Amino acid sequence: MKKLLLIGLFGLCSAANAAVFEVEMTGPGGHSNGNYGNVNAVHAGARAILALEKALPCASAYNFKGGATVNAIAGDTRFLVNTGVCKEDAAALQEKITAAVKQGADEENAFRSVKAGDLVKGFPAEIRFSVKQVGK
Repeated sequence: MKKLLLIGLFGLCSAANAAVFEVEMTGPGGHSNGNYGNVNAVHAGARAILALEKALPCASAYNFKGGATVNAIAGDTRFLVNTGVCKEDAAALQEKITAAVKQGADEENAFRSVKAGDLVKGFPAEIRFSVKQVGK
């Protein structure tokens, strides 16, 4: 039974349209004491994954990493998205993933009342992101 299950899972992960995407999100970060109110890249990443779950339920997010230490507002986060069982082609998948990540960034920016063009110590105050295909 276990061998059959492993073969079945391997078959799902090796679908013809399988692609892996890397998502990177950045913000100004800072110390929670002096920079309270700055956007948090980890929060934005979590919001993006919630949006991704609704937009592309066939995908899975994993290898989520972000932040540097305790008492800090995370300035960056990264995670991977596996689309192994999704039916769309890579371009359509990237479009949907990018839309979900943008939604997560927009929600975090809105929650912190940050608008495009706002600055924190001369640097962009909003969450910025990139989505790129890193594997097939």
